[in-house]
Amino acid sequence: MIRLFKLIIFLGVVLFIVSLIPSSIDWAEGVIDRYQDKPWAATAYYQLGNHAYRVLQFDRALEIYKKALRKDPEHVIAPIARFRIGVCYERQKKYREAIRAYEGFIRKDPRHYLVPQAKNKIKTLKELNRD
Repeated sequence: MIRLFKLIIFLGVVLFIVSLIPSSIDWAEGVIDRYQDKPWAATAYYQLGNHAYRVLQFDRALEIYKKALRKDPEHVIAPIARFRIGVCYERQKKYREAIRAYEGFIRKDPRHYLVPQAKNKIKTLKELNRD
């Protein structure tokens, strides 16, 4: 019984300490923010946005992709970031914003391989948005 109590106390302390440590995404974004005038900053923002996207933190990915696009809208990863902004809005059930993001993606990158997928998503979202 005492061992169980000690284990519970220990886990509580560990969880408290972990809660004080900023997430890796927050930390990395802070580092990039400090060096945003460097030539590699846009690439770092895009990669961090991709990481946030992969770990399903769509709200963070959205913010970071927007930062990356402001930094370098012509970057090689920019088209995917524009497309994923639409996905992030879609996952947040912000369908109007998602439609606008996909339309902007198509307008900016009309020959990109994800354009057919964006068009399908727009069609689906317009049907969902009617309700």
